[in-house]
Amino acid sequence: MREIEEIGNVEQHYEVLDMVGDGGQGDLFLGRDRRNGERVALKLQKPRGLGPECLFREAGDELLGEGSRMTMLTGIQGIPEIIGAGTHRGRRCLVMEFVEGRQLQHVLLAKRPVKHPMVVASVIGQLCEILGEVHDRGLVHCDLKSENVIVQSDGRLRLIDMGHAVVEGEPTSEERGTLGWASPEQSDACLSGLTRRADIFGLGCILLEMTVMRLPYGGMEGRAEQGCPVLPADRLAELPPEFASLALRMVRWEAEERPADVREVFDRLRRYLPRPGSRRPSKRLRPDPTEHYRTCAPRL
Repeated sequence: MREIEEIGNVEQHYEVLDMVGDGGQGDLFLGRDRRNGERVALKLQKPRGLGPECLFREAGDELLGEGSRMTMLTGIQGIPEIIGAGTHRGRRCLVMEFVEGRQLQHVLLAKRPVKHPMVVASVIGQLCEILGEVHDRGLVHCDLKSENVIVQSDGRLRLIDMGHAVVEGEPTSEERGTLGWASPEQSDACLSGLTRRADIFGLGCILLEMTVMRLPYGGMEGRAEQGCPVLPADRLAELPPEFASLALRMVRWEAEERPADVREVFDRLRRYLPRPGSRRPSKRLRPDPTEHYRTCAPRL
């Protein structure tokens, strides 16, 4: 694993432009390279509040930890490249590849519910391909949600935000992820360590979000409890038959009852993927994720 390049004062190398995102672990800014004018993404730790200095330093260290995890994924096309790390006005900062496109969350809002098998398979299939490489390098993303997926103009998906990622199997000391999308084992410390099946749960949540516009176990209404229905009866009946059994298995409460890995999920989707050279679906998302498979063969 290569080390992050330390660039010192970020403003010496990059012009800091507009704020484009506000996350729990950092603020995202658009930046421009002063040497060549190319755009970059700058993730800054939150400004210091009224708390002690030690907590502010810890937050900076956590941001650098995210950068280190990103170096483990260097070369994966679906993950933005990490360029370097530095400091901006006393705040630690990651400099990353800028990804042009729209959040999947916003793409879906215009078209939900998404029922066309080709479209559903193209979204989940691409995420399986990306996660397959992430998992092969020993990491679990832990924050899969449509907000963290970018759809580029050519239909290719990119997975962003490694702030909650962990090394697979290493014990965790606190909850990780986002309420509604996080698997049950992520809701507290996990001494046995999180596995790739936590990401399969999140992927299943995206599938349900697309098709029935509902997250499992009550979604974001509160912390789910074991025994809670996966979906209300009316939403359960709306699940596309092509994906119903797969989706419900992906979001099983017990991790060992979910598919073993994303390749198993992908194999269930394969028959619904568009063939290279095929026509685009009449009811498509914009940008159109099916375009990726209509121009490229699957990698899994």
